[in-house]
Amino acid sequence: MQERFIAIPRLEVADPWWLLLLPLFAALAWLLHIRRSKTPALLFAGVERLKQSGFDARKLLRKLPWWLRWSAFLLLVLALAGPRLLFRQSEAETKGIDVILALDISESMLQRDAGGTSRLDAAREVARNFVLRRSSDRIGLVVFRGKGYTQCPLTRDHEVLAMLLERMTPGVIQDDGTAIGSAILIALNRLKGSSSSHKVVILVTDGENNAGEVGPATAAELAQSVGVRIYVVNAGFKTVDEHPASSGEAATPGLNAEETLQGVARTTHGGYFRVEDRASFDQTIRTIDRMEKTRFAGPLMERRSDLFLPLLLLGVVLLFVEVVLSNTRLLRIP
Repeated sequence: MQERFIAIPRLEVADPWWLLLLPLFAALAWLLHIRRSKTPALLFAGVERLKQSGFDARKLLRKLPWWLRWSAFLLLVLALAGPRLLFRQSEAETKGIDVILALDISESMLQRDAGGTSRLDAAREVARNFVLRRSSDRIGLVVFRGKGYTQCPLTRDHEVLAMLLERMTPGVIQDDGTAIGSAILIALNRLKGSSSSHKVVILVTDGENNAGEVGPATAAELAQSVGVRIYVVNAGFKTVDEHPASSGEAATPGLNAEETLQGVARTTHGGYFRVEDRASFDQTIRTIDRMEKTRFAGPLMERRSDLFLPLLLLGVVLLFVEVVLSNTRLLRIP
């Protein structure tokens, strides 16, 4: 909740003394209104004929020049007061962080949960929403099965990355198995050239590491040594079909596999999450999102946006419109 209040811009005034003119203008406008209401007027013989010809303006329209004039004066006084918006942002919100999504696309991820959605479909949808929310971050995508490769390097073109997530299928990799350690190494390789001090890997898998030349524990130690934090999402949903996948990959990670994944998160000072449906998956990603924003909040950075010129231009435009209307369509005849 506190982060939301910080995100709201605050209005500052550089020279508030100019605002003392506002009650003076209000008093002047009131006096002029009283004076005008008591001013005698001449009635022309042809007034009714002018009204019938369409020269009579409605009551609200007749007041329009008056409102435009005093609104213009109000905006000009506000402009002289030097208003400006103060934006407060954390370092992470200003510069962003570098995130690699490492997504398991093995056969077991095609199993459907009780809601009828496959684990992979749920992962793609949740990951896509996450990507589109992190506008300031560079995000890359690594997919893995029996081996892994980089589907998308670090980028701020989140629309392209979201499109790649939608089109991703297990068929892009033919090797059976789940090479979690290899996927972590590929993600680290992509983060190696990053100049950001905040680097994160979000690993989404539902299987046990049974392929690749490097184990998850070794890869996690390497990640810890280079300052990369790993969040592990165990997507072992409760499934309708409890039979193992035809390729021999584990449908649900065993106890040893879960301890291995927990060890990866613990070694890198990240986090471990077990999800069992689409809703908890989405909530987990949102939790990771909040944790990273809080962890890398750092000192608040202030940015000011001057409002003098916009208010001045708007006041001049209103004054110009008032002059045009007062001398054309809304011309007053004494």
